[in-house]
Amino acid sequence: MKHKHSLKSLLALTFACLAALPVSAANQFIYESARTHGMGGTSVAIANDHQALFTNPAGLALQQKSSYSVINAQGTQSEDYSSVNARIKRLSDDDTAASRSSNYSNLMEIMGKTGYQDWTAMGYYLGSTGFGMAAYYHDSEMFAVENPANPVVKSEVYQDTVLSGSIARGFNETQMLFKDRTIGWWGATMKVATRKITEQSYYARDFAALTPGALKDTDRSGATLDFDLGALWQLNNPWQTSLGLFVGNVFSTDYSEEAGTLERQFAIGTAIKPLTGPPERNEKLVLAADYWENGDDKTALTKLRLGMQVELARGLHLLCGMRGGYPTAGFALSWYDLRLQAATYGEELGQRPGEKEDRRYTASLNLEF
Repeated sequence: MKHKHSLKSLLALTFACLAALPVSAANQFIYESARTHGMGGTSVAIANDHQALFTNPAGLALQQKSSYSVINAQGTQSEDYSSVNARIKRLSDDDTAASRSSNYSNLMEIMGKTGYQDWTAMGYYLGSTGFGMAAYYHDSEMFAVENPANPVVKSEVYQDTVLSGSIARGFNETQMLFKDRTIGWWGATMKVATRKITEQSYYARDFAALTPGALKDTDRSGATLDFDLGALWQLNNPWQTSLGLFVGNVFSTDYSEEAGTLERQFAIGTAIKPLTGPPERNEKLVLAADYWENGDDKTALTKLRLGMQVELARGLHLLCGMRGGYPTAGFALSWYDLRLQAATYGEELGQRPGEKEDRRYTASLNLEF
């Protein structure tokens, strides 16, 4: 009975956090591995690797042995980034009629395009006792050229650093969920985050001042402390169904008045392994679904994520899924201590699915000992 009250309290807290989500939550910060991108962004109910440190700390309870990594690098680029960035580099800050005309011509060549690039570096430790920690750096930049009648160049550049510590513990007793005996865990993460940021918009009259340095100058900064909460349940049925809950940035704290807010996020997910039989067969196929809510005004379909992982050979997995209505695909290769992952996915830049897709490609290299 005591455990049932604990479960009810956890669910009540989770939905209270969902009800308190901000109206607008742009510029979210959360780490997603290439494997997660390839599986449509699903991770809440399958957080059985270092992804658990960022999208469900309760998944640390699934670690069978301790491991760590000091080399974990990932890069992402959109299909239009190279052309957009090349045109921006040609911009001149000379305040002359010729330079303004040249700047205008360069930007008209990339009108309507968006260029996105980021890279990450991370070190982490995953303990077999339900403890983990991570040091993470993320640098992203996005440039867009819009409105042919009155051209405007927009830039968003973020440099994030996060130090985090996570714990996971099991609930005291098993319980019945959907008529199946269930084992559950809860998890929590404390993190210190810093951010440097720029968000610029330049219209035609300002093109004389448009230079790569002006677009990328991170002139605002701040630091904050916040917490993530998560829960994970595994049902004792032939499909080994998993259910996960995640609330990120519980207190939605401010970096600073200039650098903005670490916005609250909520996610619920489930995963199944439909190939019944021996354990080696059961692990060959994983299906997952997540729903992410961060308070923005996009449609529900853009917040739904579907993913699949298929084992092709020992250490080699094929990944695919749907994220925001766009297909994702990739692979994950494990060879001794080496982890190599690559994926492609689409990011919706508009308010409705299919309005404006930004196709992106990501790859990561990880040495885990």
